[in-house]
Order: sequence, then C-alpha cells, then structure tokens
Amino acid sequence: MNWLRYWNIILYRTYAELKSEAQLNYMGYAWWLLEPLFNTLIFYTLLVVVMQQSTVGATTFLLVGTVTWQWFNGVTVGSANSIFDAGSMLKFIYLPKIVMPLIAILAHTWKFLFLFILLLIWCWCSGKPPSLAYLALPLIMVLQLATILSVSLPIAAAIPYFPDARLGVDALLRPLMLISGIFFSVSQIPVAYHVYFYLNPMAVLIESYRNVLLEGVWPNWYRLAYVGLFSTVLILIALRIYKKIDLTVVKSIHR
Repeated sequence: MNWLRYWNIILYRTYAELKSEAQLNYMGYAWWLLEPLFNTLIFYTLLVVVMQQSTVGATTFLLVGTVTWQWFNGVTVGSANSIFDAGSMLKFIYLPKIVMPLIAILAHTWKFLFLFILLLIWCWCSGKPPSLAYLALPLIMVLQLATILSVSLPIAAAIPYFPDARLGVDALLRPLMLISGIFFSVSQIPVAYHVYFYLNPMAVLIESYRNVLLEGVWPNWYRLAYVGLFSTVLILIALRIYKKIDLTVVKSIHR
C-alpha cells in the first residue's frame, strides 16, 4: 500500500471534517470540553459526598482521569462506524479500509491535544508545576494512541459484518470506565486485586499521567512496557485482518 499517498488523503479528510464540524456543529467541539467536566462533577459528587473522601486535590485528580478517558472513549465510539458509514462511497471508490478509522482517530486526537493543553494549564494553576518527569509524557501519549489503535481498528472492521454491535460499543465502554481508576486510586483496592487492575491498559495509562502531572515522578516503566506489548500485538493482528478483508468487507454493508 502506498502509505504516502493515502496519508495525504487521511490528512486532508481530517482537516475537512474538523473544518466542517467547526462551521456546522459548534456543539461538537463544546461537548469535548463539557463531557470531561460533566464526568468530573459526577465523580466528584461520588468521591467527596458519597464516599466522604478528602477534597484536597480531588478536582485535579478527577480531571486527569476524565480527560485521559475522553480521548480513548471519543475515538473508539467515533471510529466504530467509520467503515460502515462510508460503505456507499467505498462501493464506487477504492480506498484501503483502514483509512476510514484512521481519519476518525486523527480528528479526535487533534481535539484531545487541545483539551490536554487546557489540562496542563489547570494543573499548573493548581500548584502542580512541570517537573523532569514531563519528559515521559510523549511516551505515555504514544502508548495511549497505540492502545486506541489496538481497540478501535478491530471494532471498525467488525461493525460492517455485525452492525448491531454498534449498540454495544458504548455499553461496554461504560463499565470499563468505572474500573479504569478514573475516580479512585489503586491504593484503595485490596493488594490481592492489583494484578487484575493493571491488566487494563487504560488503568495503567491514567495512573501514569497522574504520576507525572500530579506527583512529579516517573511512571512505572514495566507497566508501560506491558501496555506497549499489548497494543503492538493487537495492532499487528488488526493489520492482518484489514489485509484479509480489504476487498470483501464492502459486500457485507447493506444500507
């Protein structure tokens, strides 16, 4: 596959979608800011009012978790239908099917970068200045992008064959959000369950962001290595799947 040629298409389509959304749907951008704030409010109520935890640093603690989760959740939901929705076009114009979810992933990632800058400013204003551990942030973000690819690509490939699965994507993401450590830290979990908690790549990534942004310490490299290995294996499997279905998946789309 001529990646340079198709990469230009991905960049152009991403720019076009972002520009179109900015002109026609201002709420789309606003929701990316409002959703993590709304989730933070809910979890703050649960953490402080219901569980009666300390309020010191609670807002910043929750914001790091919700903003990090928003990137993963937004991309997974946004890219799930990318191939299915483009079915009519793909029947007449050939494009490698992996191009469609990549466009959605890149568009949502651009929104996240804007949101992440606001998160950094919030952390600095909350008395959490930058530290040497900030050097780990690019690696953590790359690993989260790899995790997103490892989950989003297979889902987007499966939806044309199982359209009803679209309804289950959001339903599965909600319980996953609750066990990813957004509103609690691993210290609140019995030690015997830590190994199961860290099997969730998003739990590792959220904790890593907090280590860097809130504590000013380096993340756990061994756990990040696990996330990298986990994501790499799934991405390689996804690439093989796309190679196999590239010329046949469109026939499965009935609209």
